[in-house]
Amino acid sequence: MARRPKTKKKQPSFGIPREIILLTGQDAWPYTFIADDSGGGCGKVPLPADAALEDVPTAIFAQLADLTRTLHGVEIDVEWSSLTPDSWVGHIRRVTTEEPAPPGAIPEVG
Repeated sequence: MARRPKTKKKQPSFGIPREIILLTGQDAWPYTFIADDSGGGCGKVPLPADAALEDVPTAIFAQLADLTRTLHGVEIDVEWSSLTPDSWVGHIRRVTTEEPAPPGAIPEVG
């Protein structure tokens, strides 16, 4: 009987994001993110330069949150603050969700 060759699992290309830096540009919204493993990445938010200011951080965070969920199985949240009038930093944290106890389960006493 023939066996399939073992394949190594490919590691995610970056760690869990911990910070996003978002800038305004003349024709785009450039960003950089820093991940736990000292890696990260950069790019441009896929919105026009005249997009509403409220939509831009939401758009970039949605992409990073989806990628983090897909690659690492982790939910994240962000808190934005202003660096300068035309740049922002988003501090990312992991979101822990506690599953409710099944019906009829006896709570643990600690």
